[in-house]
Amino acid sequence: MKFFFSFLISFFLFIGSTFADESIRFININYIVNNSDVGVSLNKIIKNKTKKIETDLKDLAKKIEKKKNKIVSQKNILKKEEFNKLVKDYEKEVEIFNELRNKKQTDFDSFRVESKKKILDLLNPIITDFLQSNSIKILLQKEKIIFGDDNLDITEKILRIFNDKHKKINF
Repeated sequence: MKFFFSFLISFFLFIGSTFADESIRFININYIVNNSDVGVSLNKIIKNKTKKIETDLKDLAKKIEKKKNKIVSQKNILKKEEFNKLVKDYEKEVEIFNELRNKKQTDFDSFRVESKKKILDLLNPIITDFLQSNSIKILLQKEKIIFGDDNLDITEKILRIFNDKHKKINF
């Protein structure tokens, strides 16, 4: 009798797992976002914007540093009131510089998030259609899976479909 129940439980578990196997897949969304044609072009734009922001801020920081050095070198030559006025002007410039740097960083972060969101918004209907047409019931993130059969990974299929539908988008 024990053998019969063990066999029966094993049989249902085996059948259940084979049916479940057909309707569960996993995907690496980050891979698609970063390696799609659109994602690669976005990464180039982000890299160029980063370089431009860094260059602009470095140039501005150098100008402020020169002004600081000039003020320090004139400390013994200028009257105390004139020196204090120059120091206050310098401090205002540093404050403006810090505000500008923070604003540029905030704008850049916002651009990056919105651009990736745009890609995800375009990717979502493709994934939904793929799941419906292939009768997939559950889709998991690859990053959350410890072990999985590579045959269940649909990342490359979705990447090809996404690249075919979206060659270029405006950011």
